[in-house]
Amino acid sequence: MAEFEGVNQSEVAEHIHPGVDVRTFWNTQACGSHFVRAEKGTAEFYEQYRQFRYRVEWHIPLLVPFSETRNKTVLEIGCGNGADGTLFAQHGAVYTGVDLTEEAVASARRHFQVLSLAGKFQIENAEHLTFPDESFDFVYSHGVLHHSPDPSKAFSEVHRVLKPGGRAVLMVYHKHSFNYYVRILGYMRARVIARIFSRLGRLSGDRARLKSEFKGVRGNEDPSVWQLHYEGFLKTGWRYLTAKSFVHHATDGPECPFAYVYTRKSLTQVFSDFSSASTRVAHLPLRKYSMTKWVPMKLEQRLSSLMGWYVFVYLTK
Repeated sequence: MAEFEGVNQSEVAEHIHPGVDVRTFWNTQACGSHFVRAEKGTAEFYEQYRQFRYRVEWHIPLLVPFSETRNKTVLEIGCGNGADGTLFAQHGAVYTGVDLTEEAVASARRHFQVLSLAGKFQIENAEHLTFPDESFDFVYSHGVLHHSPDPSKAFSEVHRVLKPGGRAVLMVYHKHSFNYYVRILGYMRARVIARIFSRLGRLSGDRARLKSEFKGVRGNEDPSVWQLHYEGFLKTGWRYLTAKSFVHHATDGPECPFAYVYTRKSLTQVFSDFSSASTRVAHLPLRKYSMTKWVPMKLEQRLSSLMGWYVFVYLTK
């Protein structure tokens, strides 16, 4: 398989916040929970979560063939709060959801219980799945495998557990996107640099007062993310702001250890072991923000397909 885009493996240890590993970061809460205000684990929480997810990520029901999985064995790698899993189950799939964290497995299981749906859940490492070869008809993963320390191992596992003729739909982050070039490498990085220059003359003192404690901040909406980025700079120096390093910490939170990005061309090489591989781009949620709510849905759809942050990979073994 071709080498994935992001950082070279020899550089991996250089950009991770000390003491933060993948499980620690993601186990703070099931992915997406910070967008919902209702009490976690309640029917109201899961209802609000589904509404938020499919309002902002309206592409999911359109691009994922849930209805084609009836009576098929489906594995979801990275079940999160279980929203997509419930759609598979509601369409008659024999569903198994796995995740690296106890928090996500418990939340997804509870989601199924609330909706009286059948499903199997267990803790798994995507790079070393415990399932036998050729176990599933369909493998699905949305926004998960690019957070693995070595995504190529996880991709190989997808191929291994699929039955011959089986299909997979995987979503990973898209390098040739508005979010990567404009928001992350442009706006966010400039804001961190401004923070650094505002502290010139005090860098040594700030560095001496650093504490290696895990804050557990998820996403980019909490104002504390800018302080955490500044601390990342203090710990690792200017290389923290290189494209290959900064992207890891500018997607799902400054303490996120890994977040690799891919081009569509590189993905066809990565998945050359499959009999067929195609891609589609999605997710540029302009209407999510107050300043751009006026954008027509058709325009958002068109722009999303050209420069969206997500690239879906459709595979057949």
